Amino acid sequence: MRKLFASVVLLFSFFPIAAQESKPIADTGTVTCDYKEKSGPPEWVTSNAGFGAAVELSVKITGTGESRHCITDWKLHVRGKDGEERTFTIAQRDDSPEDAEWIEENSFWIDAWSKDGTMVLASQIEAQGDWDETTPIVFDFKTNALYRVELYPLFKKMIQSDCYVVYRALGFSAGGGVLISAMSTDDDREEGTKACFAESHWKLDYRHGTISRAAPKSGH
Repeated sequence: MRKLFASVVLLFSFFPIAAQESKPIADTGTVTCDYKEKSGPPEWVTSNAGFGAAVELSVKITGTGESRHCITDWKLHVRGKDGEERTFTIAQRDDSPEDAEWIEENSFWIDAWSKDGTMVLASQIEAQGDWDETTPIVFDFKTNALYRVELYPLFKKMIQSDCYVVYRALGFSAGGGVLISAMSTDDDREEGTKACFAESHWKLDYRHGTISRAAPKSGH
């Protein structure tokens, strides 16, 4: 059972109002409840407009035996042109040893900046075996708005039962949305059998929580 606590859309006002490669430009590495309790110091990346961002991931173990708990925190740090910094807890998960989530491999990426350098795209990632859940995060420095959009509810009607689909945020599209890659994990299917969900590209309207089909090369 998922126990992730987060807001889909958060609005903040703290700064004065004054397409892209798929490899992350910053990465916390992998953190789990059993093997690694914290990512290293946040690695700041700066946009061509002078804004900064960094991601941080940590877990805290409390209690002993059956009373043990693991609190996982995904944190986004943002910095304005004036150097003022602010930290947001994007999501938090509370697990017990008997929960499947206890052994999940968690990570947090910064994927890309918008072309004008005023928006940053990050990915909250949880993985276990063939299962993988990527949740895109967008922070808009112009409006001081933070968006977190879970993808599975948007794709659910298009995915057949027993079909696992993984997502990756590729960057910002030309129209200001986010370009998403989606594909199924059934690589071991018989020769000549179609994938249960064909590899495809989608445009995410993160402001309204909608998706539409996109051409593979759009958004660059």
